[in-house]
Amino acid sequence: MAEQIIQIPENISRRVVCLYRVSTVGQVEKDDIPMQKQYCREFAQRQPGWEIIKEFSEKGVN
Repeated sequence: MAEQIIQIPENISRRVVCLYRVSTVGQVEKDDIPMQKQYCREFAQRQPGWEIIKEFSEKGVN
């Protein structure tokens, strides 16, 4: 069975949730989460109709 590609009209808004996560001590020491937030927010702003509705941060250091 062939895959069906669904086209979403650009005038439909998209509610976006962002998760920022670091998993190594090096990432924690570099304070990587603020860089991830900045990148994600800038990326979302460039997408038509995207709205960040929630943001989560997690320091899952092993």
